[in-house]
Amino acid sequence: MKNEDNKKKENHTEICYLCNQKFDINKDDCSHYHYDKYPICANCSEAYGFFNI
Repeated sequence: MKNEDNKKKENHTEICYLCNQKFDINKDDCSHYHYDKYPICANCSEAYGFFNI
């Protein structure tokens, strides 16, 4: 079961559309794809109010 959880949460590095910082999009935080297209890191998501609902 532990291996299945690791496969679901593989490290997928993206570059934030707003600040150009590399981050893991699969991390359990506010990082997400805005409009299903633009990767937004957790810092920018919290600062600019983009929340993945």
